[in-house]
Amino acid sequence: MLVYVSGKYTGDVDANIGAARAVAIRLWEMGHAVLCPHLNTQHFEIDCQVTYDQYIEGDLNMVARCDAMVMVNGWEASKGAKIEKEYAEKLGIPIFYENNLPSLHPTEIRCPEQARAFREIVGKMYRVHLDKNTDYSPANIMATGEIGLITRLWDKTARLLNLLGFRFSIQDAGTFDAPKTPKHESIDDTYQDLAVYAIIGILLRAGKWGK
Repeated sequence: MLVYVSGKYTGDVDANIGAARAVAIRLWEMGHAVLCPHLNTQHFEIDCQVTYDQYIEGDLNMVARCDAMVMVNGWEASKGAKIEKEYAEKLGIPIFYENNLPSLHPTEIRCPEQARAFREIVGKMYRVHLDKNTDYSPANIMATGEIGLITRLWDKTARLLNLLGFRFSIQDAGTFDAPKTPKHESIDDTYQDLAVYAIIGILLRAGKWGK
């Protein structure tokens, strides 16, 4: 799993960095990948002109990409750690503590290639969404709303059914011909578009699309 280490930074900065570093090392030794902002931006406060709010926004950006969070002892005294923990809980990210570190996830152990490929696909979907939204703008979804989005989902689904050889005529409904080879967009791209449209649907319903 990708694990985020959260804990107190200000005060005795060097001691707090050392405590977070020790937890990060233990997690790496257990087989996890680790994000430890204490080390990522250690002593930036000396000469880096970044505001507290900018750091928090960046930290939450990292938290959202993680599979678990570990709280370093003493985290209760940190305003930032409390914000990170609350955000992780909102996203359903499991919270662990320094004295009870997370084990490797059984799915990652049992199906490592599947887990790696899933992470890669999700990351690619996000980047494609960013680029396509630049071209289309949010208006392409907002203009027709949820009905338009469902139409797009059906369009992609119908394409997959057709490529699989599904017969759409009433008399032959439910039967299949031989699968067809796509001439333009790949089947993988169609599946990816379906997944992206599904996420857009959730954002639209939550009132977050285009904001």
